[in-house]
Amino acid sequence: MRFNGETILITGGSGGMGETMARRFAGNGARVVVCDLGVEAVDRVVDSLAAEGHEALGVVADTTDEDSMAAAVTAAIERFGSLNGLVTAAGIRQTASGFLDIKLELWRKIQEVNVTGTFIAIRAAAPALIESTGAIVTVSSVTATAARMNQSAYCTSKAAVMHLTKQIALELSPHRVRVNALCPGVTATPMIDEAIRTDGPNLLKEKVEGSLEAFRPGIPLGRLALPEEQAAAAEFLLSADASFITGTALYVDGGVSMLG
Repeated sequence: MRFNGETILITGGSGGMGETMARRFAGNGARVVVCDLGVEAVDRVVDSLAAEGHEALGVVADTTDEDSMAAAVTAAIERFGSLNGLVTAAGIRQTASGFLDIKLELWRKIQEVNVTGTFIAIRAAAPALIESTGAIVTVSSVTATAARMNQSAYCTSKAAVMHLTKQIALELSPHRVRVNALCPGVTATPMIDEAIRTDGPNLLKEKVEGSLEAFRPGIPLGRLALPEEQAAAAEFLLSADASFITGTALYVDGGVSMLG
């Protein structure tokens, strides 16, 4: 019960890795705040957690809006009394498109959600986390340090998240608030399912056959990550077991990052 009685807010908590994290944290004693845009998806996760006997709160909020995120943090504190952890799992992907072809509107949207949304969520939660000496986990990507064909906006956004993590870790270190980045590799989530359906052969150099297994040959460990494996890594970074770790990036990618 790593988080017994602690309150953890997860942006993007109603689907994919965010939902898996919410379920894992709750199973380890956390009071979970599921924060996302869609009311039905948020309610589904919270109702499911409550049915299992966990304490959970759903908040519909937009990470790119300061007032919205401030209200989400306030709701968490009013319900549970404190905030001990934050995971910024909210993000959007880039439909495969070349640098010369990507629309400026899409470029700006990806930076707004993935980078500015992370910044706003952390700044909204920071005062409460300073008070509780809490911890933050951002969600970057294995693509933060390596280029990927037709992914200029996404890779750039995740590189920015990684550097933002280090910057905030430094600035919050006098308050003993730890900030680390989780860098997932290809993970079996609905986002990847969607990428295969919409991007097909343009997503990777290798031809995609229309199933998740098509990603496997480029991963040294020979398979995709499970969402539960990403959640376990985030749990570690938030927990007291990582009490002397801050400003770092944890790659959970099956070895992809060592290939460059």
